[in-house]
Amino acid sequence: MKKMYLDVLIADDIRSGIESNRYPENSKLPSEQQLCEMYHVQKMTIRSSLQILKDEGRIYSKNKSGYYVQKRRIVKNLRYFRSTTSLVESMGKENESLLLKFRKIPSDKRVSQLMNINIGTDLYCLERLRKVDNAPVSLECNYIIAGYFPGLEAFDLSSRSLYRIYEEEYQVCIDRAQMQLSVVDADGQKAELLEVSEGDALIKEDGMTYDYTNRFVEFTENFMRIDRFQFIK
Repeated sequence: MKKMYLDVLIADDIRSGIESNRYPENSKLPSEQQLCEMYHVQKMTIRSSLQILKDEGRIYSKNKSGYYVQKRRIVKNLRYFRSTTSLVESMGKENESLLLKFRKIPSDKRVSQLMNINIGTDLYCLERLRKVDNAPVSLECNYIIAGYFPGLEAFDLSSRSLYRIYEEEYQVCIDRAQMQLSVVDADGQKAELLEVSEGDALIKEDGMTYDYTNRFVEFTENFMRIDRFQFIK
């Protein structure tokens, strides 16, 4: 193996250690000197390996302290629909949704255009702050066609998955979503709720979800911490 590939191989091995929990979240990696001794390479190679992992968001550095393992990101596959709740549960993480707002409203001009429905259509407007392991990760807003889910306000939306309520109580199974991704700046309220600085970059995910009959069910607008989510194809 050519020496030029050593940094990639070492990064692969450290990445494997992170994924297998040999290096747990927030733990400190061995020092550069220790890594040199472990892999029998020069510091330049180790620094290149660590830079690869930093660029991936796997690790971060503290001045005069060393390198630490970043919290695992929630990985969303753009080709396959899966709810955030199920993704978080598959990671073995504690998932919590704080209910910020839930009310029935008539759709206004903006929302009606986004959803391609008549102005005045009854909608449930649901806003929640999602926390993973007690730390905020996303601010989620759902505009739900109320006629499909009569009495939705009777359910505890802070402790139950919305999509599981759809399926278990209304026999409506969400099958796919058409989403767009963009990067926006956090305004004052979003920054406070997500515990970031005002002006920090957030991922905005918005679009429409459909059930198995290809019926349009809801429009969603989600604002996510950029350090807690990863999107793959």
